[in-house]
Order: sequence, then structure tokens, then C-alpha cells
Amino acid sequence: MTSANVIEFRILKLGKEIGHHRENILTKNHYDNLLKFQPLSEHTITPYGYDEDEEYWEDKSENLNSFLKKKIRINSVIKEYFEKEK
Repeated sequence: MTSANVIEFRILKLGKEIGHHRENILTKNHYDNLLKFQPLSEHTITPYGYDEDEEYWEDKSENLNSFLKKKIRINSVIKEYFEKEK
């Protein structure tokens, strides 16, 4: 497995890194472990990693609540979490 198959995520609160998440794009992801960062709206998530040429890349930060809402269709635990919140 090359590092190009892995996306790292930095979890920040008030600009300070407080957590980390790792996603292998070739396996099932478990985003539900990100629900521990409460309240979600006070955290941001920043994806970064290395491409197939081992060049570092980093994407824009996003609010963790918004990020997880996009995962509802692929993760039943997250879907259930947001349904209870209504």
C-alpha cells in the first residue's frame, strides 16, 4: 500500500490540533469515531497526505459537523446520530 491510498485528517478546536483520523481509501471507513469531538460545530477537520509521487498535499479545513453530514449516506451510525439530533 502506498501513501497515496491514505488520507490523514487533522482535527482542530480553536486552532489547536486535538485529534487525528486516518482513512485508507481501499477499505471501509469508520467516520463514526469522529463523533467523540463534541460539540461537532466547534471543531474543524483538515485533510492532508502524500500523492503517488510522494508529494505532500493539504486541502482546505472544513467544519466537522458539515463534514460528517456529508457521510450520512455511507455510514449508518452517523445517519442515526443526526436523525436523533432533529
